Amino acid sequence: MIEAEKAQELLTKKIDACKKRGFLPPELIDLVEKIYTRQLQSRSQAEVPAAASLEVADALQHGQGAPLVERARFPFDKEQSLGLFNEFLELVKSVNPALSEAVAALSKALADKSLDLDKAMQAHLNGDEAFFSTWAKATPTAPRTLPMLVQAAMTPSIERAALDLASRTDLSSSWPHGHCPLCGSMPIISDLREKEGFRYNICGFCHAEYHAPRLQCPFCLENDSSKLEYYEAEEEPGVRINACKTCNLYIKITDYRNLDRRSLPLVDDLDSLSLDVAAREKKYKRPTLSAWGF
Repeated sequence: MIEAEKAQELLTKKIDACKKRGFLPPELIDLVEKIYTRQLQSRSQAEVPAAASLEVADALQHGQGAPLVERARFPFDKEQSLGLFNEFLELVKSVNPALSEAVAALSKALADKSLDLDKAMQAHLNGDEAFFSTWAKATPTAPRTLPMLVQAAMTPSIERAALDLASRTDLSSSWPHGHCPLCGSMPIISDLREKEGFRYNICGFCHAEYHAPRLQCPFCLENDSSKLEYYEAEEEPGVRINACKTCNLYIKITDYRNLDRRSLPLVDDLDSLSLDVAAREKKYKRPTLSAWGF
């Protein structure tokens, strides 16, 4: 995970590139920049002392594929997350009319206590889409608003906890099990790094970056090359779709061996949305949402 100061410099460059491409509305790109900037500032301030002392899977269990900590009990800074939720709620309401209407509905629910943020945060830990689908009906103009805000608010301390937990395993050793070795979640995007093209998957939940087998579907673990396809597009140099015929799922991979730029996975994922469109046209599915809820 890149240091906050360097990440901020890289974020500015990548956001400018996103704007020039014109693939997403400028107001959404501005929102991403503001939220990501605040997340970077907050990561070092997060307090997650439990991460250092938390009971984790033993070496035998971990070697057989058990994550260090189940996602449902992953440590995070609750106080910080509540504060960031309210900050981001204010940011989102001025983006466009659809989001403004959704924020009004959520604000009303918070005021009358029909929305419990403690339950919403636990639902994110649990990966409980049923909980958030109920709130999608309450915010029809922007149905992913609540899960996006909850995830964005919790991300800095979850990332901080992941950094602490990473010291209790070796993320540079090839992890063949597909899911994240820290929390057990599925990856959101992959990178190829160094001259040898080592593959690193980026977890969709805690954003840990872990070494993985290069020729393997990260979802069903298919490693028959005849069943693994990849697609490229001229407008997305250095990024490709890796798709699996066995499970019909895909992941994007950024090849940094020949690119004069550095990885910022969550923004790289956003910047390459045209590839997601192409993959869906080929009837492949993505099992993880972007970090921004779409």
